[in-house]
Amino acid sequence: MPSILPNFEYDIFISYRHNDNRSGWVTEFVKALQEELASTIKDPVSVYFDSNPHDGLLETHNVDKSLEGKLKCLIFIPILSQTYCDPKSFAWQHEFVAFNKLAKEDQFGRDIKLSNGNVASRILPIKIHDLDAEDKATIENEIGGVLRAIEFIFKSSGVNRPLTSSDKREENSNKTFYRDQINKVANAIKEIISTLKNPSTLPPRTTNNYQPITSNSNPKTKFILAAAIAVALIIAGYFLYPKFSSPTKQETAIDKSIAVLPFKNMSNDPEQEYFSDGIAEELINALAKKKNLKVAGRTSSFSFKGRDEDLRKIGESLGVNTILEGSVRKSGNTVRITAQLINVRDGFHLWAETFDREMSDIFKVQDEITAAIIEELKVHLTPDEITVTTAVNIEAYPIYLKARQKLAQRGINNLIQARDLFYQALQLDSAYSPSYSGLSKTLSLLNIYSQSDHRFSESHKESYKYASKALELDPANAEAH
Repeated sequence: MPSILPNFEYDIFISYRHNDNRSGWVTEFVKALQEELASTIKDPVSVYFDSNPHDGLLETHNVDKSLEGKLKCLIFIPILSQTYCDPKSFAWQHEFVAFNKLAKEDQFGRDIKLSNGNVASRILPIKIHDLDAEDKATIENEIGGVLRAIEFIFKSSGVNRPLTSSDKREENSNKTFYRDQINKVANAIKEIISTLKNPSTLPPRTTNNYQPITSNSNPKTKFILAAAIAVALIIAGYFLYPKFSSPTKQETAIDKSIAVLPFKNMSNDPEQEYFSDGIAEELINALAKKKNLKVAGRTSSFSFKGRDEDLRKIGESLGVNTILEGSVRKSGNTVRITAQLINVRDGFHLWAETFDREMSDIFKVQDEITAAIIEELKVHLTPDEITVTTAVNIEAYPIYLKARQKLAQRGINNLIQARDLFYQALQLDSAYSPSYSGLSKTLSLLNIYSQSDHRFSESHKESYKYASKALELDPANAEAH
């Protein structure tokens, strides 16, 4: 059975690892989904499901070319398990990665705007296990964003397995029910297919109950009515034109507002978290220097760290119209930074870019991201605001970022570590103003946190000294002020 739309082979493609169907779980899922789709969508929906998939093939092996045509589908459903995210497997390399590329280049694009204003991906993941952090990072790096999946997971003490139709809701700590999850998948498919069938569909308009003027109407009546409409339009235009032509100060402020969410650490080493956090914090500081741009503070933005929430809710909570999110993968002396600027009103990307650079170019990347945001939001800059990031010794910079992380975590032990790290950074680069202001803030907080601890009773004097040094090097350093 062909696809609902021309130029596509199938409506749905089910991708999975053969090992995950040894018990017949995937077969049962596909059968249940087809039954649900039959009662959810009016048109017949074609589903490609290979009960004997090529599994474990390497790129050097012969790949079935016929699969390339089958990947031309409307919706791609990967069954994400503990074994799916294996670069050596056929399912990952020649299905997931291949579809992700194909969908970005076809007539619709991978991400589409739904009729209700939300944005959905044509990749609709199904999770049957809680994934390892490394596997989750692999998926998010491939799709360039947060993994959002419909879960079919049965959880209890020490248990992490696929949810089945015989499982009872009350015994599952996730409190999910198999039939309900199947229905969620069917409804998500219906929403996507409906949009693809009618990409220009708008919400229904309210119709007014009125009788049109027929050709037999009195010409005099027509003239009077036309004159009345013209007068009404002129009056309305007189009062409403200023509102439409020149936005209020409040509207302008909302349009030029942004929150920088914590960047995701895509490195294999969890200890690199300080680096991704640090990059986001540096961008907050750089953007906050622009007078005509409203920037949510670090504490507010970082309160959403690790929380998978709707960007519109985050934007509403923080009072901003745009959000910058991204990821950082650091390996040795190289770093990959992915950044995405998103309009929270409709979920669309305003700008996105991936930077593969040497560590020595890290400051140029920060400047490029800042400049792209300023240009996209049409923020007017005064001459003194057109500046670039002050470079720092490349060996000192990671130490500086780690010190920032400890400073943000507070607590006397973390503050002691932050103090020592700032000292190390300054030994490598004694001309970097932010290291002095960071040390100043750390010493000031040590004086507060220590309370009766006399080891830090003189910290406030040292704090003032380092703040003064920071201002000597950079009079615009807000933290030092």
